[in-house]
Amino acid sequence: MPAPGLLLVAAALACLVPGVVALRRSAAAPARDELPRVVRILGAVPAPGSVRALLAGRVDAAVVVAAGLPPGTAVPALARARAGGAALGALLGGLMALIALPLVVMAPIGAVAGRGAGDRAVGRRARMRRAQVADALPDLLDLMVICVEAGMALDPALGLAAARLGGPLGEEVHRTLSDQSLGTPRRAAYAGLAARTGSDDVARLVASLLQAEELGTPLAVALAGQADALRAARRQRARDRAARAAPRIQLVVALVMVPGALLLILGVMVIELAAQVGVVISP
Repeated sequence: MPAPGLLLVAAALACLVPGVVALRRSAAAPARDELPRVVRILGAVPAPGSVRALLAGRVDAAVVVAAGLPPGTAVPALARARAGGAALGALLGGLMALIALPLVVMAPIGAVAGRGAGDRAVGRRARMRRAQVADALPDLLDLMVICVEAGMALDPALGLAAARLGGPLGEEVHRTLSDQSLGTPRRAAYAGLAARTGSDDVARLVASLLQAEELGTPLAVALAGQADALRAARRQRARDRAARAAPRIQLVVALVMVPGALLLILGVMVIELAAQVGVVISP
């Protein structure tokens, strides 16, 4: 293929690859108990100690816990990422001022945006984990109903269901049962489960379990009804996510993938036409 053809193919791939990456980003799941990449990168940016102390501020430990991160390491890392992001944003804004002096206003804007980059990454992780917990909760209840109807007590049924389920919800349930085995009262342990997940559905489940234990009501019937309601809510959330994703996918296809494909097709047609015209006009 002649050199212009290679250039056209390269340009088309340059347009297509970002589109494919954008469509696949939502399928990527972060590793558990691992700091977000943005926090790790910004935390490694060197910044003076006074700047770190000034910009660290107060880190919301509840959001860190909801994101599935260990507070002992995530809170200091997030504080470092705030200072590093602010320093990096101010530096990039200053470099832009070297190109054109009016762009010096980008330095404070970049500092503010960089300071909040780590918090946005942790908040996004917390929302993803909360959504995973809400989606897995009906399956946990179904497994618990089977165990309870087979004659198992509440805590063994909860532990077995969590072991079969896995995922963020299974990890939090195992932590709750571990806290109980170390002497934490059941009510306090279950309240900690609801607080760590930050899910209203989990809070309602905890209230139902505690009420069933206090009043002696049949647990299987209550869990089965709650599982049906949560499954209907999960289907509605899936419909809502699909409705929100459709315009984004159409925008990526229209602005990135379609131009890349058209560029590739038109480039091949232009090359073939140029070759045929060259044969006609050649002596």
